[in-house]
Amino acid sequence: MSRPLVSRPYVGAWLVFLYTAYVGHSSYLGFLGLEFSREEVNGTVEFVLASTPDDRLGVNYYVYHYAAEAVLAGEDFYNAPPPGESDFYTFLYPPITTLVWLPSTLLDPFTAYLLHTAITVVACVAATVAIAAYLERFGVTLGWLDLALVVAFFVLGTHSTGTFNFGNVNLLLAAGIVFGFLAFERGRETAGGALFGLVALVKVFPALVGLYLLRLRSWRAIGAAIATGGGGLLASAIVFGPRSVYRFFFEVLFPRGDTLAFVGGYEPDDTYYVTIQRPLSHLIWEGALPRLTIHPDSVALAPLLPILAALVLGSVVAYCYVDVENDLDRLVAIHATLVATVVFLPSLRWYLVLVFFSWIALLYVYGGGPASPERGIAVLAGVAAAGLAYSRLGATIWEHWPLVVLAGAVGVGLLYAWYEDPVGVLLVLGGLVAAVTNRPSGMVARAGNYPGPLSTVFEPLFAIATLQLYGLLLTLAACIVYNYRAGVDLARLQATARALPGEIRLAVGELRAIAAAARRRLAARIDRLE
Repeated sequence: MSRPLVSRPYVGAWLVFLYTAYVGHSSYLGFLGLEFSREEVNGTVEFVLASTPDDRLGVNYYVYHYAAEAVLAGEDFYNAPPPGESDFYTFLYPPITTLVWLPSTLLDPFTAYLLHTAITVVACVAATVAIAAYLERFGVTLGWLDLALVVAFFVLGTHSTGTFNFGNVNLLLAAGIVFGFLAFERGRETAGGALFGLVALVKVFPALVGLYLLRLRSWRAIGAAIATGGGGLLASAIVFGPRSVYRFFFEVLFPRGDTLAFVGGYEPDDTYYVTIQRPLSHLIWEGALPRLTIHPDSVALAPLLPILAALVLGSVVAYCYVDVENDLDRLVAIHATLVATVVFLPSLRWYLVLVFFSWIALLYVYGGGPASPERGIAVLAGVAAAGLAYSRLGATIWEHWPLVVLAGAVGVGLLYAWYEDPVGVLLVLGGLVAAVTNRPSGMVARAGNYPGPLSTVFEPLFAIATLQLYGLLLTLAACIVYNYRAGVDLARLQATARALPGEIRLAVGELRAIAAAARRRLAARIDRLE
């Protein structure tokens, strides 16, 4: 089937992709040392390089590379930082994964880093093609322009800059999630589960995707995921010895939990974590709970953080799991699962790429626009005029808070006029908000200069969370609105709760039947051997 240049306008998706790439390009310039300053030398205006390349360029890849070299030398690969780096940069994954990097040791580290980068770009292009194939089930055909913009979102977007600069594996894992869901939704449950298990073997926390598989009672996918992840750990014990697996869990993985750092309320200038535990830490230590006799800085309340985070996110995910009858229901449930996976634990903003599959797909599923061509043209013209006005008068607008509010209202109004649905508006707003990558401390300082009451409103909001978290929560709100509009109301929740014991008994029955069938097959094989 021939693919058009532009199948139809997808205003919201285009805004998110272009703005995210626009923000990302400045990060790339800084990482590569390509920022220029305009200077006058002997009466001549010249452009001079204003920065040097980031000294951390490729550092994550070098960790993998030197860990593999340590394996070949029979040395401790969990204590093999790249030359000149501290022990902070050491291998963090299960022992068996070091074997993946053995072929790269045939090249010098920098050449191998470039090869790793090229492979990552290819994976991003392949993931784009896979998402386009998945969207066909919704009657959405991506034109060549859309494919280019999705690739730009993957490769040039601000959420990916750290992955390419440091040379880590986040985008490869994101591609694994894309292909996992594509395989699963096409009925290839074993392949999908194996891909999810492989991703979870590397980063562990994506194992929460198993909640979605459990909701659909896809025992074949769950078994494949467990077999892949467990097989990787077993292979680690066989190849490198049980001690290596013990070290991975108790010396590498568990100490990475940073919950105690949130005691007393997480400060804006601390590590750039994108996690719901940031605002929850302020709720626990600065909200109602400190009125008890517990000291505000006591670590006694620290276990409440992951528990409260699980309750909040688990409630939302469970709500989105009530109805998974059609393709769109399942896509919304997938998005809720992936967002909860990223924001549950203290994770960095580079992990937002793990949400790309459902995020991109939802932007297109909801991106069709008004049925009336005339109204669509009017909205496009309005977006163009608003963008031009803001680019020329942005400084003036920010000097007067009523103009800021008016500009924001116009932008949201234009989006609503395009979508005629709050779900699409929330998805786009979430994408735009998440693309603003200024540190919380910088945003707090900036909010102090906002005119009128804006500073009073935004300073505390910026102090307790990152804009990436707010953006993801807006998309999570879109999932809630979708399900509410689809009829998941209080009566439906009560009916689901009453049916839950029966669902559990049915699931247990299915598992017993699977176990019985496995025992029969094993007994038959033993009989044949005898």
